[in-house]
Amino acid sequence: MSNVKSQKLIPNLIRDQKTYYLLILLFFFISACEKEPPIPEKEFIKVYVDLLIVQDTTSVDTLSLDSVKTIVFTRHNISTEQYDETINYYNSQPEKWVAFFDSATAYAEGLKKEAEKQP
Repeated sequence: MSNVKSQKLIPNLIRDQKTYYLLILLFFFISACEKEPPIPEKEFIKVYVDLLIVQDTTSVDTLSLDSVKTIVFTRHNISTEQYDETINYYNSQPEKWVAFFDSATAYAEGLKKEAEKQP
């Protein structure tokens, strides 16, 4: 009789174990999907536009790209790792780049209008 119980118990344990692992995988998948970038979008827009401005307003001979990044990252108090992770976040969700570029363009245009108002 105990042999019959153990035969029924083992498939249940295996099934329960598979369910357990599937739930864990599902949890990690959902967590990954909801993950936000290390740099919030509004701040990343400022960083990105600043990178473009510094690159466009300095000569190639004066500063390397790494130097430009160091200047901008220090100004915004972010690390290279945070920047790279944020880029990877947007690369993993290309549809978010479209909205990001629209917002970055609007931000850059606002900066340009402000600069034109100043004497």
